Amino acid sequence: MNVGEIHDKASNSSLLSDPYVKKVRELIGRNDLFEKSPDALERMRKGLLRDALSFFSKRNEQFARILDTCGITPASADFGDLASLAVPSDMLRGEGQSPFLIDGLDEGGETFASSGTTGKSPVKIYRSPLDLDIMMKANTDLFEYVYGGMLEQGEGTALFMAAPELRDRLYFIASVHLTLENKGLELIYGMDMVESDDPSRPWMRLEPNRGNIVKFLKAKSEPKLFFTAPAGIHLMSQRFETMNFLRRLAYKLATGSPPVKLGRGGVIVTGGGNKGASDLPPYEAIVGAARRHYRAHDRGGRDVKVPFMDVLGMTETLTALIDNFDTMGKVPHPLSHVFLLDPKTMEVIEEDGREGILGIFNPFVTSWPEIFYPGDIMTSVPSERYYGKEFSYVRRLRVEEGWDLQRACGGTMEELMGSRE
Repeated sequence: MNVGEIHDKASNSSLLSDPYVKKVRELIGRNDLFEKSPDALERMRKGLLRDALSFFSKRNEQFARILDTCGITPASADFGDLASLAVPSDMLRGEGQSPFLIDGLDEGGETFASSGTTGKSPVKIYRSPLDLDIMMKANTDLFEYVYGGMLEQGEGTALFMAAPELRDRLYFIASVHLTLENKGLELIYGMDMVESDDPSRPWMRLEPNRGNIVKFLKAKSEPKLFFTAPAGIHLMSQRFETMNFLRRLAYKLATGSPPVKLGRGGVIVTGGGNKGASDLPPYEAIVGAARRHYRAHDRGGRDVKVPFMDVLGMTETLTALIDNFDTMGKVPHPLSHVFLLDPKTMEVIEEDGREGILGIFNPFVTSWPEIFYPGDIMTSVPSERYYGKEFSYVRRLRVEEGWDLQRACGGTMEELMGSRE
């Protein structure tokens, strides 16, 4: 589906008459969420938690039984109850989401899957047109906040080091595609699908589309947004550094690079840091090396260090956590409730500074209760920004700790780029 089709289907959803869905749509549509205090937002999320549990218990008998078994009453629920309700991502493999979907589900949406690199059935998540419509607004607002300004309608060019065919399979690619389409930005895909003996693993049959990459490098429109796995930016930096003089001169004449000029507001956006990639340098080293070969300006035209934004997104979450390197840690959408669980007790960690299992609750999802933990260890630190906390990725939970969960979409992007020279 394209943006127009999603808007049309969402506008005709039978759920729009429900008070909870009306409230969600009104809140997501507001433009002042990032200006509110952490305490005000926490109160809003607590109200949404109770409304969401009531909504889903009325539309899903199994979820109502879960609440009853856990002794949770929607009207008095609190954030600590999320520890009992969150499901591990492993439960969402195959048809694992199906028992959690509501009665009267809006059809005509899209289903996305994780990469399946573990050899298990991939996580599969259905997104209704209404949820996709909410996703575009929420992710755009979050991206623009972390980016530091609005993406002007129809201005700019983006390169995504992925193949267009993966837009219908992988949620991270779809969310970027739809967000940029909604803003009218030109999106160029930098990879092509090629023939493979294993059609179940499309990420293993990708090759760079050199013509499209050159088109992006030579584009004059600003800003330029470069979406890639950390492996992709690392490999491109290595290529620039190992070019001899003649090859570098020839490349410069053909493409105008290096350095790659991203223009006013230019930014490099990576997916999921270098989580799960043991053969890559630390993310900080990747950023440092790339900044020697890429140039950007602020909106006033002054030279700046090329901004790096990193997106932590999973197939299971409607909205991502995003950071701006050197500026802020990862922050969620104001209405997302992000919490950390003690790995031993599985209770919510209240204080900052401790390592915990990442948990996410998105109360604005209308098709299923999106309360889950994907198997990532993170820490939080106090922040003066809207959320009151910023989060840092530490590592994946280890198999010996009893976890064997799929990698997030950032891990998928590593698969896309990791084997390419």
